[in-house]
Amino acid sequence: MFTTRLQKWVRAGARRLVPALRALHLTPNSLTVVGLLICAGSAVLVALGYLIPGGVLLLLASGFDILDGALARVTGSEYRYGAFLDSTTDRYAEAFTYIALLYYFLFSQHDTLEPMLVMFALTGSLLVSYVRARAQSLGFDADGGLLQRPERVVITVIGLMVMPLLVWALWLVAVLANVTAVQRIWEVWQQSRRASAPGDVAQPAAPR
Repeated sequence: MFTTRLQKWVRAGARRLVPALRALHLTPNSLTVVGLLICAGSAVLVALGYLIPGGVLLLLASGFDILDGALARVTGSEYRYGAFLDSTTDRYAEAFTYIALLYYFLFSQHDTLEPMLVMFALTGSLLVSYVRARAQSLGFDADGGLLQRPERVVITVIGLMVMPLLVWALWLVAVLANVTAVQRIWEVWQQSRRASAPGDVAQPAAPR
């Protein structure tokens, strides 16, 4: 899968930077926050119509998203709060990007198609992550699917940096992210049926 190959390749390079990051006394959580701030800067540029610089900053922000995990693993500081913070800031980062695109399209005299694509892309992206988190809270596994976050970032960056491809990039994310969410729902349903089979013990429902 593209996601796995991309993550392995980038993490291999990120490990080379870990000694420098440790020398600067940077923590994984600080890298997570810095990445979010860079993503916010990217969103401002995109909203103002500076799509290529915004795409470059978004790509840089995604690098920080990988660096924080690499630093946590090398330093042995993989804590539950760090994972929680990383997942939460990832959702904010995606929301920043799509809200910026929505602003850009609404105030650039485009028709209603592009804003609707942005909303469907954002909804699908957030649902992919929510389904996985909710499934894990109930003891299920929902990591699969066509379009995970690294792929969504790459597609969005390409769209920002090659303007004629931006609407196509939004189509891809809007459709495939929602397909991925449905795939994960299907996976959880299958696991639930197996867990409810005779001789198996079903997982208790988590509090709402």
